Amino acid sequence: MDYQKLKVQCDDVRNQIVMEELDDEKRKVLIKYDLHCNSDLYWERPKGKYPQKIFFSHKFAKKSSVIRIIFYIYQLCFAKVKYFERNWDDFLPYIHSWRAGFIECELYDMELIKHKHTDIIFDLRDLKKITDIKEFRSICDYLDGQKKTLNY
Repeated sequence: MDYQKLKVQCDDVRNQIVMEELDDEKRKVLIKYDLHCNSDLYWERPKGKYPQKIFFSHKFAKKSSVIRIIFYIYQLCFAKVKYFERNWDDFLPYIHSWRAGFIECELYDMELIKHKHTDIIFDLRDLKKITDIKEFRSICDYLDGQKKTLNY
């Protein structure tokens, strides 16, 4: 693909072309968070009268997992990305509805993560608040320990 020509395309055409380079699940994430590809080929969210928020490059979107893209949007640190990617089989994506409560959902739609073995639910916004690596590691150790204990 000629990315130099793509940079000068109108916004709608550019968005359509770059979206076609991504798999369906990644497209759903970008649509959910209303992200658009700018002329520098970075995904951003228009904010009306406020400055636009730039999230990541198109190159990042192409090579990264859906989990990594969502965690990047929520500004989660690399340690959290690596832990959840490595242990994703132990978790389920969830959302919360005021009517139905916690609901398992597709990966692209997740706002919460449920640990299968303990039923602990983590809000991605709360995970962002954990800034001490020791605290995060202790959570990981607890979850891993519970998994081992409950599997025996």
